[in-house]
Amino acid sequence: MSQTETATLTRSVSDRDHIRGSDDAPVTLVQYSDYECPYCGDIYPIVRRIQNRLGNRLRYVFRNFPLTQQHPYAQQAAEAAEAASAQGKFWEMHDLLYQNQNALRRSDLIRYASELDLDTDRFVDELDAGTHTQRVRDDFLSGIHSGVNGSPTFYINGERYDGPLEFEPLLAALADAGNLVDIQRSTQQENQELRETIDRSRRGAPAAGEAVRDMFSADEIFQRVTATADEEVERSTRLLFFSGLAAGLSVGATFLARSALTSVNPADATVTGNLLYPIGFIIIVLGSYQLFTENTLTPVTLVLTRLASIPQLLRLWTIVLAANVIGAGIVAYLLATTSTLDPAAVEAASQFGEHALSVSWMGLFYKGVFAGGLVATMVWLGHAARDTLTRFLVVYIIMFTIPAADLFHCVVGACEVLFLVFAGEASLLTALFGFFVPVVIGNTVGGVVFVGLVNFSMTENRRFPERNRRRLELSWGEWLFGTRLSELYKSKRRRRSTTAASTPASLTGTTTTEERDSDIDERTNDTTD
Repeated sequence: MSQTETATLTRSVSDRDHIRGSDDAPVTLVQYSDYECPYCGDIYPIVRRIQNRLGNRLRYVFRNFPLTQQHPYAQQAAEAAEAASAQGKFWEMHDLLYQNQNALRRSDLIRYASELDLDTDRFVDELDAGTHTQRVRDDFLSGIHSGVNGSPTFYINGERYDGPLEFEPLLAALADAGNLVDIQRSTQQENQELRETIDRSRRGAPAAGEAVRDMFSADEIFQRVTATADEEVERSTRLLFFSGLAAGLSVGATFLARSALTSVNPADATVTGNLLYPIGFIIIVLGSYQLFTENTLTPVTLVLTRLASIPQLLRLWTIVLAANVIGAGIVAYLLATTSTLDPAAVEAASQFGEHALSVSWMGLFYKGVFAGGLVATMVWLGHAARDTLTRFLVVYIIMFTIPAADLFHCVVGACEVLFLVFAGEASLLTALFGFFVPVVIGNTVGGVVFVGLVNFSMTENRRFPERNRRRLELSWGEWLFGTRLSELYKSKRRRRSTTAASTPASLTGTTTTEERDSDIDERTNDTTD
């Protein structure tokens, strides 16, 4: 029988194995794993959750399966874990290695040994002498003989598990193998689907509070904001542009409605005209369009957590802001050059632009700062809301405050001053440098400061459950100058595609088949020479 056909564990669990749990546990989970493999890093917190859930009903066994062709530090890391095991601290080193997958060089391993109070001289001597090389190789060969063809690979009570590498399916498989009735009940499909809907979205953000179901903690709101940012950074330039264009056109609805309503009741124009100011923002938020100050403030959270680089953030801002202004400009041009508005509404529209251009540069900046802070507040509260009606009210009340307090939003203001430009009452340079630039800077400063100094500062746990943030975290150089984010998310998309299209010949969420086969062939040849 070939290795790919084998689905049974050929080497029984024994005292030589690394074991967590009771020997008389009803279910045994054996994992073949690689310390540098990103998918093994992703499954690590899931296995820990399962261990916590099942307690002494699970016997967990870890075996080394380093794929050295793809992961140059995997073999050395495995030997470091075995060296720590020789001093009675295998699991402590095991946990450190998975929690620091981006730091597995020799100097890192020695540092971990020191942190664990190991005899570092002995540890280094054993690493340099290859004392534990054969032990790691024995694990690897036992995996090959059992049909392991990638990392991570699991065996449940001796039978290979080929299901999704996710918490619920793996827990359900363990419950079935061990006849754990209470766990089986909790993982029934209808309960699973309901719980997934209630507890966690596709991108990891909570849909209900953990402590109080109808309220979110600051950390939970932050996770939802970051999930939104996750989706935004994955969008292509084309999708960002057209979504931004739709938002700019929607902002035109604010300008149109405000002008029309102001002209209806000129005696009380300040209050009456502002009643429909939020209309465009309601369309944008509920329609999930990309507006510079709303949707593009959320990726700041990824930059603050070093999951996105500054150049990537600037790229997103530039594309969306340009599209917003183009969309707002189209509406302004049509309203200024056609007879859509009656004369009274045209007069009201002109007054908006004239008022905007009459404010000093610094006045515009400070008004923009406060407006940006209000918009960021709206974004934060919008992610704290659990229903559309609440989100509608949040958007309406906060956005109504902007014109009521005589503040300025850069895209709405762009529509107002461009109306004057197309009507021949102001120059483009005046609209650009006399209004748009200071308001954009003010909105950005106000929003980023709110997100950075208030929301971010009051959160504590800034990463999603079951997500290895350390693996995705950028170095400081990449954070300042790099564009690696796109590659990270391409990798994530490829992994999701692999998971969705898994076949019996492949393992969901593992290293690719070609990489596995190449490395296994090479390692097998090495050990049989």
